[in-house]
Amino acid sequence: MIPFVLGEEEVVLGFSLIGVKGYVPLGPEEAVREFSKALDSPEPTLLLVTEQVAHWLTPELRNAVLAGALVQVIPGLTGPVRRREEEEALLFSALGIKV
Repeated sequence: MIPFVLGEEEVVLGFSLIGVKGYVPLGPEEAVREFSKALDSPEPTLLLVTEQVAHWLTPELRNAVLAGALVQVIPGLTGPVRRREEEEALLFSALGIKV
C-alpha cells in the first residue's frame, strides 16, 4: 500500500521527510485532478487529505469512500476543525450507532 498526501505545503513537506509523496493543490480544480489521479493508481493507495483540501473534495471524497477507497482526513496546520453535531449524528446513523 502506498500512502499519498494532499494538503497544505507544510503538511506535504512534513510527510515527505518520512518518504511519503504528496501534492499541494492551489485550488479545488487541482485538488480534484490530483485526487482522481491518486485513486486511479494501479497500486492500492492510502490517501491522506487535510481538512482544507477535503472541504474542496466533499462529493468526490464521499463517492470514493463509498466505493471502498482508503481515504483519511487529517488535521491541517490550524488543527482539527470541530465537527458540527449534525455531521456527527449523520455519521453515527450511517454506522448504526445510537447515542
